[in-house]
Amino acid sequence: MWRRYGSEGPLAPPVGAVRDGAARDGEVPLWLILLSGTFLTACAGSFAAYWLMSSKLTWLPDHLETVLGWDTHRVGLMVGAGAIANGVVLLVHGLVAQRAARRGSRGLLPAGAGAGVLLLLSAAAVTVFATAEADWLRVPMMFGPMALALVMMTVGQTACARITPPSQRGVVLGAVVGVFALGGVLAPLVLGGIVDAAATTAQGYENGWLFTAALLAVAGAATTAFLRPERDARRLGVPETPPVGVPVAH
Repeated sequence: MWRRYGSEGPLAPPVGAVRDGAARDGEVPLWLILLSGTFLTACAGSFAAYWLMSSKLTWLPDHLETVLGWDTHRVGLMVGAGAIANGVVLLVHGLVAQRAARRGSRGLLPAGAGAGVLLLLSAAAVTVFATAEADWLRVPMMFGPMALALVMMTVGQTACARITPPSQRGVVLGAVVGVFALGGVLAPLVLGGIVDAAATTAQGYENGWLFTAALLAVAGAATTAFLRPERDARRLGVPETPPVGVPVAH
């Protein structure tokens, strides 16, 4: 599929085009990048998204069995179908974003704000999943709406690449991964602790999912307001690589 439809995008310079001293000429002090609104909200949003994904992988099956009373076969089908839905969400977002970029069209929201809105929608879906009494309302949240947050992990990487000179992108993108990967460690521990601390397992899971929804909502609001890669790139003096209008071989 990648050989047929994929290609290296226009955001990276041709391999070998920038070398040694030339790469360092355009460097920006790392602390300016790491304290920018784009970097901080990319980390926060990606952390919340990864927290949700880790929570679903570790605790969702047990929740469906112990609280909702589903049998193992049904749980396996639902969790597997939910994972497929997650992939569909990411693929559709990628196709839509690629088409918009090729057309040069601008959305109704500032660049970066859309990812924050998706986090807020995911927070709403997690809230419905946690509090709904009926399966017909709870189950659809697992197939797409809750997965909207995962888009943030790709948007955050792209946004941080935009505000960083090519020679420094490895460090900055590695820092983003280092931050959001903590969600994979902390989410199972914290959610498990919340469940253990509650009077009943059902109440514990509801509290845990609502805590996750709150985390997504706070990160979504911050991302909507402060993830501005184009603005921060101009402020930091980071040009497009390659510049707009320069053809790139695919």
